[in-house]
Amino acid sequence: MKRKPTIFQKEETEINVSPLIDMVFILLIFFIVATSFVNEVGISSTYKDSSSQTDSKRKPLSFTLPGSGQVLLDGTPIGLEGVAPKVRNSSVYEPPSVIIQVSGGAKAGLATQVMDQALLAGAKAVKLTAVSQ
Repeated sequence: MKRKPTIFQKEETEINVSPLIDMVFILLIFFIVATSFVNEVGISSTYKDSSSQTDSKRKPLSFTLPGSGQVLLDGTPIGLEGVAPKVRNSSVYEPPSVIIQVSGGAKAGLATQVMDQALLAGAKAVKLTAVSQ
């Protein structure tokens, strides 16, 4: 007995996608409106010109980071724990500016820690520079 193949008729179904597109646009508008824009604090590449008249009265604190891993202030080793007190005690009336001079071979993590300590102590601005040799 041979079976005869049966032919099924295919039903073509249509999906209406216009409500889906409308929903996507509504969600897009909702998320754009609900998003809060936050300005993150980070290292800024813009800084005041050092020849300005307002900053010429006060000399910025200058920390040096040699390749040996020390933190120096005017050639005197103070260590990482001495950065915040020096910044806090440097000026009573106005927060100081800080320059961190990094020499070749110095650890980037140490420079970041010194920068963090200076900012936590209330430094107005922190600038990283390379030691000219």
